[in-house]
Amino acid sequence: MAISTIQPYPLDSDLVTYKEARQLFAETGHDVSETTMRRWVKERKLITDKACGVVHVSYSDLLVAHGEWVATSAAASVP
Repeated sequence: MAISTIQPYPLDSDLVTYKEARQLFAETGHDVSETTMRRWVKERKLITDKACGVVHVSYSDLLVAHGEWVATSAAASVP
């Protein structure tokens, strides 16, 4: 069933810590640092949630930023 309304906030199951996201990105072969992910959050004004002192961010949002980062890196390395 499709969503009939716009969801302005990510679903709880989509939220990950920077450490979890880094581990998931490492599996793709395109590892990225937590510092870079924090920069993406700041530059793109991504929604974060803080629980018990731990910051969580939408993995979907990070995937979009990561995909663009990988595409840009690949384009820059082509002669």
